[in-house]
Amino acid sequence: MSSRSKYEIWRQASLSQILADKYKEYVDYAGSESKVSLKLARLRILGQHGLIDMKDPEIKLMWDLLNEDRKALFATSEKVNEITKMGMQMPKSENIISNFDENDEEE
Repeated sequence: MSSRSKYEIWRQASLSQILADKYKEYVDYAGSESKVSLKLARLRILGQHGLIDMKDPEIKLMWDLLNEDRKALFATSEKVNEITKMGMQMPKSENIISNFDENDEEE
């Protein structure tokens, strides 16, 4: 098993954040199985071409259901480790990241 440096992990995360900032739709597609993401993408394109009204209550309902599927599939995926799953269940504490950064600098 290859280990990646902290820089490699940071760089990969940074590049994905740049991509998601430039193309906002990636935020909606990431974290799910491809079938759900493809359905979201198709709804978006149909809306952009005026073939469906994205403000229609039934279309909004479909979008919301698919988006929740996406989040649920990510949260329960076997590829997501236990630490990440535990983190998703706990409220964010402002001190976790700052304490991690301070301890990281001492190494």
